[in-house]
Amino acid sequence: MNRVNYTYWEWSEPPWDHGNVPWIVRMAVRWAMTVAGFAVAEWFVNEVFWDTERWFQTTEGMLMAALIYVVARALVRPVLIFLTCPLQLITLGLFLFVVNAVIVLLTDWLCDVLSIDFAVDGFWPAFVGALVISLVTFAISRLLRRNPLGPRLT
Repeated sequence: MNRVNYTYWEWSEPPWDHGNVPWIVRMAVRWAMTVAGFAVAEWFVNEVFWDTERWFQTTEGMLMAALIYVVARALVRPVLIFLTCPLQLITLGLFLFVVNAVIVLLTDWLCDVLSIDFAVDGFWPAFVGALVISLVTFAISRLLRRNPLGPRLT
């Protein structure tokens, strides 16, 4: 009697996120998901949430800002989460939304330094934009999984 055990990782993670895939491919997929998140965030912040333009960008600016956002999120976000650990505990993790907004504002500042056409007009547009980016990238990553609803044994 042969019994096969599968781990959750093998049944849920997409093929491009396994260890044998080069890191550049994994980063490119995450960057593409973030670009989609930036596109939806620009539409949502400008057209739905506020009547005036609060989130400005061109296509080139969006591509470069998404790249800067992915790198800043990978390097700075863990440090910010560690430094704000007491606030994370007090707010039951809801302070992560503020950390994500700070990453968007950091991306805006870095784009200004590098002369990239991307601007966020204040904290609240950054907060709403970060929330939309997180939701879109989460939804896309769930859709790209081999088994989006959980493990299935056959």
